[in-house]
Amino acid sequence: MKAKGRQFQFLWVLLIFCLYHLPTILFGKKAYYNAFDSLDSYVTWYRIVTQGGYAWAPPFSIITPFMGGVPKFTLVSTYNIYYWLNLILPTFNAYQILTWLISFVALTGMWLLSRKHLGMDRISAGFLALSFAFTPFLQTWVFSIAGQPLLLYAILNIRKQERNSWNWLIVAFFPFTSNFQSAGVFILFGLGLLILYDKYKKRPVSRLVTALIVLLVVFSATKIDLIENILGGSGFESHRMEMRRFSTPVTTCMIVAARYFLLGNIDVALSLHSFVLLPFTLLTFCFFLVKNKKLPIPLFLTLTVISLICVYIGALQWEPVVNLRNQSDLLRMYSLERFHIFLQLLWHVATAQAILLVPVPFRKRLVTWVCALQLIVCFAYQPGYYATFFSKIVRIQPYHYIFRYEDYYAEEMFARIKSYIPQPSDSYRVASIGIPPAIPQYNGFRTIDGYSSNYPLTYKHAFRKIIATELEKNEVNKGFFDYWGSQCIIVYDQGTGFFDTQMTKYKTPGTRDITLSPVALKALSCSYILSAETISDPEKSGLQEVATFESKIWKVILYKVR
Repeated sequence: MKAKGRQFQFLWVLLIFCLYHLPTILFGKKAYYNAFDSLDSYVTWYRIVTQGGYAWAPPFSIITPFMGGVPKFTLVSTYNIYYWLNLILPTFNAYQILTWLISFVALTGMWLLSRKHLGMDRISAGFLALSFAFTPFLQTWVFSIAGQPLLLYAILNIRKQERNSWNWLIVAFFPFTSNFQSAGVFILFGLGLLILYDKYKKRPVSRLVTALIVLLVVFSATKIDLIENILGGSGFESHRMEMRRFSTPVTTCMIVAARYFLLGNIDVALSLHSFVLLPFTLLTFCFFLVKNKKLPIPLFLTLTVISLICVYIGALQWEPVVNLRNQSDLLRMYSLERFHIFLQLLWHVATAQAILLVPVPFRKRLVTWVCALQLIVCFAYQPGYYATFFSKIVRIQPYHYIFRYEDYYAEEMFARIKSYIPQPSDSYRVASIGIPPAIPQYNGFRTIDGYSSNYPLTYKHAFRKIIATELEKNEVNKGFFDYWGSQCIIVYDQGTGFFDTQMTKYKTPGTRDITLSPVALKALSCSYILSAETISDPEKSGLQEVATFESKIWKVILYKVR
């Protein structure tokens, strides 16, 4: 009977998991996906390299279709599961399978961690596993966040002196599925703290030290090209050398800390704990404290770590800290805020600890209600369900841009544009206005613009000449390009307090006054402009309107650089 009950619970978890991913399973390219740091960059980077003849090229090979040519290692990691998927599958299928894999690994890891190390029963473990698996992970990070429960499960097993080869395989394989500079550094730091704690407690640490060495060595091997560039080698001076940090008042620092506590990082690491998990955890904590007149130590420590991370991130915006960071190239260029990658896992650990504080007679019923409410929140954040149902009820800010895959890349329209231009596509370059350069790149156009977190500073300076007049119109845009600059794109004045990179045909006005430098465009061998905006006086920028094309969401005016 118990075996049948366990099988029934497993089937329910699997059914809910499949239901969550049903839109992407049924509709394929017609399904909705989040474009931010995904469709607008990541997908195209791997497509250009793996399908453009650079799949087996050395790391420092120049990828000529992208921004006039950048080293391969600045776009992709060769030792990465997504790279391998792109070698054997079409672009969309590789992306689709990666999305499912990320969620499945999160589900499996949280289930194992909850059952073995968090003391959860099967129902509670299933709830936590589903909740964590339905976090809106960015595919760019692969398993950097989604794989943390599985990695922690293996690390804790090793810490208990278990002799199981699977634990070591998980540790050794993790660097191939995660981002070293964005997550690996912080994971190594966290493991180092655990080693120091065990050393202080006089516990054996040799196996944990070995695990740390394995992670460090494999991470280093997967990023040897990046390390070589940092150390000098045959690399280049990065555009990140001009990045600057800006301070905020102490009150704003406090608001930032509170935002991270309440929401997580709304760009890359949203934890979906705000509406259900956070109030449940805090109310349970307070109830236990009042009733028992003592602190629930495990939960108190977890909440303390969460609070310290949030306060730390807020403090990084404080003027003395910002001034210190701006004096160091490394501290200025590197995103020290990324301890936020642990917040999803920590909130789920805190929820597990809170569940254990609930009196046993009430636990099953309460967990059922909390589970149901949390799953509603998770389904609301699934792009397909959000766009189809929930967007009519509530506006979710963390989703910057949601599009159907086929609408976003508009392959039929760009094929028409390519056919209209009376030249071979490898004989000219284009730039985009109001359209992410990733879209023309995806469709086989060679571009002078692009989105890259690491490219030559000299190229940034050459590109800036194109938009120098536009940057003087808007201080926000000027700071966006001059002091960040990872989006090396045509930034123009939109009359707002931020720059919208995705100007679909429903957003653009009748005309827009945009001034570009034709000399600078020609210097970067740009022959055509693909513009979502109708330029009011193109002649002053040395442009000639040639034709107009439309798709479901884009309107593209083709201009020729004279």
